[in-house]
Amino acid sequence: MTDPRPVCTEKTQDIIKTLRSNVQVEAALELAVKQQEKRIADQIILTETPAPPFHEEERAKVLLGMFKQYGLTDVKQDAIGNVIGRRKGTGNGPTLVVGAHIDTVFPAGTDCKVHRDGDVYSAPGISDDAAGLASMLQVIRCLNENNIETVGDIVFVGTLGEEGNGDLRGCKALFKEKNDYDGMIAIDSANVHRILRGAVGCKRFRIIFEGPGGHSLHKFGIVGSAIHGLSRAIVRVDELKVPTDPKCTFNFGVIKGGTSVNAIAARAEAELDIRSFNQPALEAFVKTVLETIEAACDEENMRWGLEGDGMVSLKIEQIGDRPAGMNADDASVIQAAYGSLLSLGISLDKYTLAATDQNVPLFYGLPATTLGAGGTEENNHALSERWNAKDAFQGPQVAFLTALTLVGMKGVSEPILEKVQH
Repeated sequence: MTDPRPVCTEKTQDIIKTLRSNVQVEAALELAVKQQEKRIADQIILTETPAPPFHEEERAKVLLGMFKQYGLTDVKQDAIGNVIGRRKGTGNGPTLVVGAHIDTVFPAGTDCKVHRDGDVYSAPGISDDAAGLASMLQVIRCLNENNIETVGDIVFVGTLGEEGNGDLRGCKALFKEKNDYDGMIAIDSANVHRILRGAVGCKRFRIIFEGPGGHSLHKFGIVGSAIHGLSRAIVRVDELKVPTDPKCTFNFGVIKGGTSVNAIAARAEAELDIRSFNQPALEAFVKTVLETIEAACDEENMRWGLEGDGMVSLKIEQIGDRPAGMNADDASVIQAAYGSLLSLGISLDKYTLAATDQNVPLFYGLPATTLGAGGTEENNHALSERWNAKDAFQGPQVAFLTALTLVGMKGVSEPILEKVQH
């Protein structure tokens, strides 16, 4: 089986060549180079503005002001707090969402002061995703400062809750509301040599075993141990035959429980992550895993002949649900992104899958991909996170040219992004 490869048809390549022959487009691409220091300054401001999980309000307010500062007129926050600015086209074209996420993984009180050493900038969140937000702002300036009129609308969005247990809540709310969106480009991760062809789906659960607890000697064999029950469940899941086509994965990433070495545990819990890029396969494997855990609870009680108040019980709480989805290799967003890399002389080194805001539109059947913000990154999600600004202008260049190819330019090119029936 050959590895999938992106497609950019001759027709799409000709459209991009036509765009590149336009003076305004070339000036916009050059502006990304000239304004690299401005882009970095925005990135520093955003990084140093706190955006801890579920409390992104302060950074959202700053981004709202930047949207207005750089010329977006139709700017608002929706009910959940996403920052949204629409740049209208000439009419009757498709609507493209260009987004980056506001939130970070770092708790309130984290020192996010940016430190510079040459081209290297260090701070928690400097790359993920302050770089994406700054790249998106540069795309706005490239369009507005060169008076580029698009055929379709571009909706620029700073989303909330992309990370961790935020569970894509911002992007879910964005696409759940009545809208006219036809596709999406997310800007996340620094790597401009990567295009995401699809979205890895992920369901997360908290598995809780509970029992009466008691003394490790006097209650042994009389009451069940929550830790023993949870351990049995983990072993039973570990023994499952895991699907490989489509690929599925599982991981028990966090375990808590017990109070003392000589006390039978009254409570034990684990956080479970299950993934696949295929939604039906994900749903089926989740069902198998959860049934296995339920059977393990029964097995633990039977093992000790436990009855009534002495039994262990099981509770399963869902704590995350990121849907899966896949583009065709010749989908409009893939063609536009790959064609833009080819045109700009940037190599494609990774054509792969991940879980980002793109998961949501892909689940709804809309074309979507994730592009890099530019530069290079190290130690994402760590206090030692670093971002190297060398050639970072390539990020907004790729996003700009990809977006323009999708929505079309008045008098120059027609959109290749398909309008869908909403």
